[in-house]
Amino acid sequence: MLIVVVLGVAVLVEAAAIGGAWWLHGQKRYVDEIRWLESVQPLLRWDEALDGQIGRLYRERVRRELDADRVDLAARALRLARARDRARDVAHHRDLMALGIEVFTRAADRLEAHGRLSAAADWDDSLFVFAVRAGEPHHRYAAAAAFMEGLDLRMRDGLPCAALARVEWARKGLGGEIPSFQRSVEEDLQIQCRRSRGQRR
Repeated sequence: MLIVVVLGVAVLVEAAAIGGAWWLHGQKRYVDEIRWLESVQPLLRWDEALDGQIGRLYRERVRRELDADRVDLAARALRLARARDRARDVAHHRDLMALGIEVFTRAADRLEAHGRLSAAADWDDSLFVFAVRAGEPHHRYAAAAAFMEGLDLRMRDGLPCAALARVEWARKGLGGEIPSFQRSVEEDLQIQCRRSRGQRR
Protein backbone atom coordinates (compact mmCIF):
# COMPACT_ATOMS: atom_id res chain seq x y z
CA MET A 1 0.00 0.00 0.00
CA LEU A 2 2.83 2.40 0.88
CA ILE A 3 4.47 1.79 -2.49
CA VAL A 4 1.19 2.49 -4.27
CA VAL A 5 0.77 5.75 -2.35
CA VAL A 6 4.33 6.86 -3.14
CA LEU A 7 3.88 6.07 -6.82
CA GLY A 8 0.57 7.92 -6.84
CA VAL A 9 2.16 11.00 -5.32
CA ALA A 10 5.01 10.80 -7.82
CA VAL A 11 2.57 10.67 -10.73
CA LEU A 12 0.65 13.66 -9.37
CA VAL A 13 3.82 15.72 -8.91
CA GLU A 14 4.99 14.85 -12.42
CA ALA A 15 1.60 15.77 -13.87
CA ALA A 16 1.54 19.06 -12.00
CA ALA A 17 5.05 19.91 -13.19
CA ILE A 18 4.29 19.12 -16.83
CA GLY A 19 0.88 20.78 -16.71
CA GLY A 20 2.25 23.96 -15.15
CA ALA A 21 5.05 24.18 -17.70
CA TRP A 22 2.63 23.52 -20.57
CA TRP A 23 0.28 26.27 -19.40
CA LEU A 24 3.08 28.84 -18.93
CA HIS A 25 4.50 28.00 -22.35
CA GLY A 26 1.10 28.48 -23.92
CA GLN A 27 0.92 31.91 -22.28
CA LYS A 28 4.39 32.70 -23.72
CA ARG A 29 5.68 33.18 -20.20
CA TYR A 30 8.93 31.50 -21.04
CA VAL A 31 10.98 32.86 -18.16
CA ASP A 32 8.31 31.74 -15.70
CA GLU A 33 8.27 28.33 -17.37
CA ILE A 34 11.99 27.92 -16.69
CA ARG A 35 11.61 29.08 -13.11
CA TRP A 36 8.69 26.72 -12.56
CA LEU A 37 10.55 23.67 -13.83
CA GLU A 38 13.66 24.58 -11.83
CA SER A 39 11.55 24.92 -8.70
CA VAL A 40 9.99 21.47 -9.09
CA GLN A 41 13.17 19.75 -10.29
CA PRO A 42 14.29 18.77 -6.75
CA LEU A 43 10.98 16.93 -6.38
CA LEU A 44 11.47 15.04 -9.63
CA ARG A 45 14.92 13.57 -9.16
CA TRP A 46 13.85 10.40 -10.98
CA ASP A 47 13.06 12.31 -14.17
CA GLU A 48 16.42 12.32 -15.97
CA ALA A 49 14.95 14.09 -19.01
CA LEU A 50 13.91 17.19 -17.06
CA ASP A 51 17.40 18.65 -16.85
CA GLY A 52 17.80 18.41 -20.61
CA GLN A 53 14.41 20.04 -21.10
CA ILE A 54 15.37 22.99 -18.92
CA GLY A 55 18.63 23.38 -20.84
CA ARG A 56 16.68 23.41 -24.10
CA LEU A 57 14.41 26.16 -22.77
CA TYR A 58 17.46 28.27 -21.90
CA ARG A 59 18.76 27.86 -25.44
CA GLU A 60 15.38 28.64 -26.96
CA ARG A 61 15.32 31.88 -24.98
CA VAL A 62 18.60 32.96 -26.59
CA ARG A 63 17.28 32.00 -30.01
CA ARG A 64 14.07 34.01 -29.58
CA GLU A 65 15.98 37.15 -28.63
CA LEU A 66 18.29 36.76 -31.62
CA ASP A 67 15.37 36.22 -33.98
CA ALA A 68 13.80 39.41 -32.63
CA ASP A 69 17.13 41.23 -33.20
CA ARG A 70 17.45 41.99 -29.49
CA VAL A 71 21.15 41.23 -29.28
CA ASP A 72 21.55 42.79 -25.83
CA LEU A 73 18.84 40.57 -24.39
CA ALA A 74 20.26 37.57 -26.24
CA ALA A 75 23.61 38.24 -24.58
CA ARG A 76 21.92 38.36 -21.18
CA ALA A 77 20.08 35.11 -21.86
CA LEU A 78 23.35 33.53 -22.96
CA ARG A 79 25.05 34.58 -19.72
CA LEU A 80 22.28 32.92 -17.72
CA ALA A 81 22.55 29.70 -19.74
CA ARG A 82 26.34 29.65 -19.32
CA ALA A 83 26.03 30.30 -15.59
CA ARG A 84 23.66 27.34 -15.29
CA ASP A 85 26.13 25.05 -17.04
CA ARG A 86 29.00 26.26 -14.85
CA ALA A 87 26.95 25.69 -11.71
CA ARG A 88 26.30 22.13 -12.86
CA ASP A 89 29.95 21.71 -13.94
CA VAL A 90 29.03 20.51 -17.42
CA ALA A 91 30.32 21.46 -20.85
CA HIS A 92 28.20 23.78 -22.94
CA HIS A 93 25.76 22.05 -25.28
CA ARG A 94 26.88 22.28 -28.91
CA ASP A 95 23.74 24.27 -29.78
CA LEU A 96 24.47 26.76 -27.00
CA MET A 97 28.01 27.09 -28.36
CA ALA A 98 26.64 27.93 -31.81
CA LEU A 99 24.19 30.42 -30.33
CA GLY A 100 26.95 32.06 -28.31
CA ILE A 101 29.11 32.48 -31.39
CA GLU A 102 26.19 34.12 -33.17
CA VAL A 103 25.51 36.45 -30.23
CA PHE A 104 29.11 37.61 -29.98
CA THR A 105 29.46 37.98 -33.75
CA ARG A 106 26.31 40.05 -34.14
CA ALA A 107 27.21 42.26 -31.20
CA ALA A 108 30.67 42.89 -32.66
CA ASP A 109 29.25 43.61 -36.13
CA ARG A 110 26.72 46.06 -34.70
CA LEU A 111 29.35 48.03 -32.79
CA GLU A 112 31.68 48.01 -35.78
CA ALA A 113 28.90 49.43 -37.94
CA HIS A 114 28.60 52.31 -35.45
CA GLY A 115 32.33 52.98 -35.58
CA ARG A 116 33.07 51.63 -32.10
CA LEU A 117 35.93 49.46 -33.24
CA SER A 118 37.63 48.67 -29.94
CA ALA A 119 34.30 47.84 -28.31
CA ALA A 120 33.57 45.51 -31.23
CA ALA A 121 36.99 43.92 -30.70
CA ASP A 122 36.07 43.25 -27.07
CA TRP A 123 33.12 41.15 -28.25
CA ASP A 124 35.40 39.26 -30.65
CA ASP A 125 37.74 38.57 -27.74
CA SER A 126 34.78 37.26 -25.73
CA LEU A 127 33.90 34.94 -28.59
CA PHE A 128 37.50 33.71 -28.61
CA VAL A 129 37.41 32.91 -24.90
CA PHE A 130 34.00 31.27 -25.24
CA ALA A 131 34.79 28.93 -28.12
CA VAL A 132 38.56 28.40 -28.31
CA ARG A 133 38.30 25.11 -26.38
CA ALA A 134 35.00 24.00 -27.92
CA GLY A 135 34.51 20.37 -28.86
CA GLU A 136 33.54 21.06 -32.48
CA PRO A 137 36.41 22.04 -34.85
CA HIS A 138 34.30 24.64 -36.66
CA HIS A 139 33.54 26.34 -33.34
CA ARG A 140 37.26 26.53 -32.55
CA TYR A 141 37.87 27.92 -36.04
CA ALA A 142 35.28 30.64 -35.36
CA ALA A 143 37.15 31.48 -32.17
CA ALA A 144 40.47 31.82 -33.99
CA ALA A 145 38.89 33.94 -36.72
CA ALA A 146 37.28 36.22 -34.14
CA PHE A 147 40.63 36.74 -32.42
CA MET A 148 42.24 37.83 -35.67
CA GLU A 149 39.32 40.13 -36.42
CA GLY A 150 39.68 41.70 -32.99
CA LEU A 151 43.34 42.48 -33.69
CA ASP A 152 42.38 44.05 -37.03
CA LEU A 153 39.69 46.19 -35.40
CA ARG A 154 42.14 47.54 -32.83
CA MET A 155 44.63 48.30 -35.58
CA ARG A 156 41.95 50.16 -37.54
CA ASP A 157 41.15 52.05 -34.35
CA GLY A 158 44.75 53.26 -34.24
CA LEU A 159 45.71 51.06 -31.28
CA PRO A 160 48.44 48.67 -32.46
CA CYS A 161 49.94 48.41 -28.96
CA ALA A 162 46.56 47.40 -27.56
CA ALA A 163 46.32 44.75 -30.30
CA LEU A 164 49.79 43.49 -29.44
CA ALA A 165 48.86 43.28 -25.77
CA ARG A 166 45.92 41.04 -26.67
CA VAL A 167 48.33 38.52 -28.18
CA GLU A 168 50.12 38.14 -24.85
CA TRP A 169 46.74 38.11 -23.07
CA ALA A 170 45.57 35.22 -25.24
CA ARG A 171 48.78 33.24 -24.75
CA LYS A 172 48.59 33.69 -21.00
CA GLY A 173 44.96 32.57 -20.90
CA LEU A 174 45.67 29.49 -23.00
CA GLY A 175 48.91 28.63 -21.27
CA GLY A 176 50.53 28.21 -24.66
CA GLU A 177 50.36 29.20 -28.28
CA ILE A 178 47.30 30.65 -29.97
CA PRO A 179 45.66 28.28 -32.49
CA SER A 180 46.16 29.23 -36.16
CA PHE A 181 48.11 32.33 -35.17
CA GLN A 182 51.07 33.23 -37.39
CA ARG A 183 54.23 34.69 -35.93
CA SER A 184 54.39 37.20 -38.78
CA VAL A 185 51.19 38.84 -37.49
CA GLU A 186 52.77 39.45 -34.11
CA GLU A 187 55.94 40.80 -35.72
CA ASP A 188 53.89 43.26 -37.76
CA LEU A 189 52.04 44.37 -34.64
CA GLN A 190 55.36 44.94 -32.87
CA ILE A 191 56.55 47.15 -35.72
CA GLN A 192 53.31 49.13 -35.78
CA CYS A 193 53.39 49.54 -32.00
CA ARG A 194 56.95 50.88 -32.03
CA ARG A 195 56.04 53.32 -34.80
CA SER A 196 52.99 54.60 -32.93
CA ARG A 197 55.04 55.15 -29.79
CA GLY A 198 57.72 56.95 -31.78
CA GLN A 199 55.14 59.27 -33.33
CA ARG A 200 53.87 60.30 -29.89
CA ARG A 201 57.31 61.41 -28.74
